Amino acid sequence: MDSKRFAHLRDLVGYDNPGISRMLNIDIQEVEAFCLGTKPVPEKLANELEAFVDWSCEVSHTETKRELAKKYLDQPDQE
Repeated sequence: MDSKRFAHLRDLVGYDNPGISRMLNIDIQEVEAFCLGTKPVPEKLANELEAFVDWSCEVSHTETKRELAKKYLDQPDQE
């Protein structure tokens, strides 16, 4: 993952550098280095971030949230 992709995903989930640092449980200097391209993003970390962004985008959709609620709360549709 290159620095532009890392920064794009960070922005997509609405986090700043300190926020993404806490979420990924890494030092803020590492986040800044990833964004500047001075340090490569480890593959495992890149995969975790990609998976989180995919999940985040899915659950941000109202219909998906409703379906997840019905599935996990075993509640009938209340329209």
